[in-house]
This record gives sequence, C-alpha cells and structure tokens, in this order.
Amino acid sequence: MITEKELQTGVLIIGAGPTGLLLANLLGKMGVPTIIVEKNISTVQEPRAVSIDDESMRALQAANLSKNVENIMVSGYGSIYRGPKGDIFASVKPFEKEYGFDKRNAFQQPELEDILLKSLDNYQNVKVLLGTYLCDFNQSPSGVLAKIKVTDDEKISIMAKFMVGCDGASSDVRKLLKINLKGGTFVEPWLIIDLKSTKNRCSHTEVFCNPKRSCITLPGPKGVRRYECKLNSGEDPNKVVEEQFVRKLLGTVGPDQDEKLRRVKVYTFHARIAEKWRDGLIFLAGDAAHLTPPF
Repeated sequence: MITEKELQTGVLIIGAGPTGLLLANLLGKMGVPTIIVEKNISTVQEPRAVSIDDESMRALQAANLSKNVENIMVSGYGSIYRGPKGDIFASVKPFEKEYGFDKRNAFQQPELEDILLKSLDNYQNVKVLLGTYLCDFNQSPSGVLAKIKVTDDEKISIMAKFMVGCDGASSDVRKLLKINLKGGTFVEPWLIIDLKSTKNRCSHTEVFCNPKRSCITLPGPKGVRRYECKLNSGEDPNKVVEEQFVRKLLGTVGPDQDEKLRRVKVYTFHARIAEKWRDGLIFLAGDAAHLTPPF
C-alpha cells in the first residue's frame, strides 16, 4: 500500500550539495520555511572541489559560517608556473583582501558539506530530507507542487511557493523544465589524482607548462594534495587509472610517486550555461545553471 503525505513550505530546494546547503542556511537565517531534498543518503564523502575564493567566503559569512570553514581550510595560496625543465618563469601570489578574505583557499568538500549540513540543525524552519527523490512537479500561479519519493511505499507531495534546482550538472529539474545547456566540452580529458599525503612542501599551486603533458598540483589542508594531468591523444581512460601508470606519472612532476592514493578518476571539463535560470517560480543554481572549467 502506497502512502502519501502532503507538506507545505516557502522554498523547496532540490539537491544538498554546497549550493543547496548554503542556500538552505541563508533561508534558515532569514526565517523562511524551507525543505531541502537530496537523493543520496548523506552529503558527499569523496574529494571533489578543493578551492574556494574570497567571494564565496563572503557568502558563507552571510550565513555566519565563514569562521567554521576557515577552521578546515588553508588560506591564501597562489600559483607558480614551471617550464618543461622545471624552472619557474612566473608567479602569481595575490595577497590583497578586498572582500576581507584571501582570494584562493584550499579546502575539502566533504568537510565543507558536513559543516553546512550540521548548521541546518540551528533552524527549526528548515527540514532536510536525505535519500529522497524528485519524481515530478507542476507549477501554477500560486506555487510549485512536487512529488517526492521516499521509499517504494511512501511518497510525499510538497507544495512550495518557490523551487530551486541545485541538483548538479545533470539536473533533473533542468531536464524536466526542458531547459538546454549552451556551450561546449573541452576535448582533452584530465586525470585527477587525490593523495592522502604528500612530500611536496610547496604551499602554492604548481602549474607544469610542458608541451609533452600539462599538469597542475594543488596543496590541500591536513597534508593532502591533488594532481591534475592532461591525457594525451590515444591514451585509454580505462588504462590511465591503473596504479602503475598513475605512479609513473606522479614521478615526473614531483616527490609524491609513492604516496598513498585516495582517489583516481578521469574528468572531462565543460563550459556550459543554461539558456535561462528561471522558469516561473522555479530557479536553477550552481552546476544546474552553469558549468565552469577550473582553468
């Protein structure tokens, strides 16, 4: 027997990534009734985003969370550019703080999302529904009626004044609205290598400008480090994630060839933007609205 409950709220947020969670915190602080729906049973547990800028820190400050986030990040790092022989030919180290924060800061996304999620406990007007799926929705001049699946035997109808799709690059909200993404995809896939430890003592990003293979390494908090290496034409994305290849690659750009691997994955970067970010009472935000390469 399928049971269905009905809920009402001011704003329904689909997706509990950094964008959705921060929006929920801002709305919670304003006293706006809010429900956030996330299909996963927890926030992200693997490394993803690793860098946050000063403008994003101001957004966190508006939610009274900047101090919490500063406790998990390394502030103020720049970029060092190396030629094919490893020689430094340029450095960019921005130390101005026009917005009160350093321009580039290292962090770990799982820790950030944990802070954002736990902070929602402070707001009785915010309800978090993890492990629930958006099935469908309809909007009228008075609001948005969304159908949410909890289990095979339980569904929820949520009537909201507004809905915000913060459900990532493959946004179901955007697809159901039939909003297209404009832009392109970079033809070069990149191999992302996250390490649990590092022997590299450089506190800035290192960019290896080598025609044979472009590579970048970024320092992180608590002794972690990321390497991003462009794959060359003909290299098999299924083969390059094998440990032997990964360690050989690490040996060409620093001292971390034998360090413990945390995650190895091939990414293809996109530069795309949704045709529109609003359809009536429904909005798109974050990766659902725009995809920006880290370059």
